[in-house]
Amino acid sequence: MKAVTVWHPWAWAITANLKPVENRGWATRHRGEIAIHAGKPWDEIGAADPRIIAAAGQLAGPVLPDERFVFGAIVAVADLVNVVQDSSSPWAEPGQVHWLLANIRPLAEPVPCRGWQNIWDVPPDVEALVRAKLGLVA
Repeated sequence: MKAVTVWHPWAWAITANLKPVENRGWATRHRGEIAIHAGKPWDEIGAADPRIIAAAGQLAGPVLPDERFVFGAIVAVADLVNVVQDSSSPWAEPGQVHWLLANIRPLAEPVPCRGWQNIWDVPPDVEALVRAKLGLVA
């Protein structure tokens, strides 16, 4: 299983099925299943983004870390269905490469795991735990 590390609050927005686009500065040939890993850093700029503030149900921001945010763990699995530069999604950032996600499946219990840059391979023992939490056979 492949994975990508995303900082909160963006990882939370993906996991909550609110943000079906991940913005990156680079494209990937990978298509198919991809684990969403919530990195340890907190993105202060993202926390003040109006889309995140609205998604969190707040009238004003910024969003602050709370129990919704689990750090250093795989929090969801999605299907990476396409990579484009012209998505019309309100979550698509101009000038970025848009990774289009579908079938986002949050894990009821996040699986702790170290993250890496770029797309990376989930360690086999962690993948087995993720698949078990999804009710899938490894």
